[in-house]
Amino acid sequence: MKQTICACCIATIAYAIGSPASATAIWSDEFNRSNSNTVGNNWVELGDNNNDVGIQSNALRLRDELPGNPDAAATQVSISTVGFNAINVSYAWAPLTESDSGDYLHAAWKVSSSTNWIELVAGDGHGLGGSGSPYTPANYSLGNLADNTSIDFRFWTDVSDSDEGALIDYVRFTGTAIQAAAVPEPAALTLLAAGLLGLGTVRRRRTVI
Repeated sequence: MKQTICACCIATIAYAIGSPASATAIWSDEFNRSNSNTVGNNWVELGDNNNDVGIQSNALRLRDELPGNPDAAATQVSISTVGFNAINVSYAWAPLTESDSGDYLHAAWKVSSSTNWIELVAGDGHGLGGSGSPYTPANYSLGNLADNTSIDFRFWTDVSDSDEGALIDYVRFTGTAIQAAAVPEPAALTLLAAGLLGLGTVRRRRTVI
């Protein structure tokens, strides 16, 4: 009887916990669209001219300079991470051919309800020196603040000339689904109750004996 009851309990607990969650795609953009002076897909653009932020060769292009910072920028607003934690962002970047060692690409994020942008890249950002450099992959954890909320994400450049900047591709946000404990089905509850009742009966019989 004891072994049967323990087995019932273990089976019910395992059912309630469920299987472990794995990383799930939350939002992504591979920019696989025609060359354009606009980015599309709800990116908010900032540039000196209307051809500074857009699509080039299936990538996001940021170029040109403005007084102060940022020079050129693209922002994705209100990416929902509700129901997820352990948020991660990955992307690939490359310099435009005219960029030099004094030019930088930045990536930053914030909780949508906040005004505090958090830089992902330590120091000055991704250095854009090296004409013709291949794409470089980047991968960052956004930390606990990004869990189960809504976030904004921004790429922006700090350059010294109008033909300098960066290309960005394969932007992807992932997270781990937050799984609530499952409610056991009525049949499982009935089985557990029967087992507990049987245990109580055994104990009463031993007491009488």
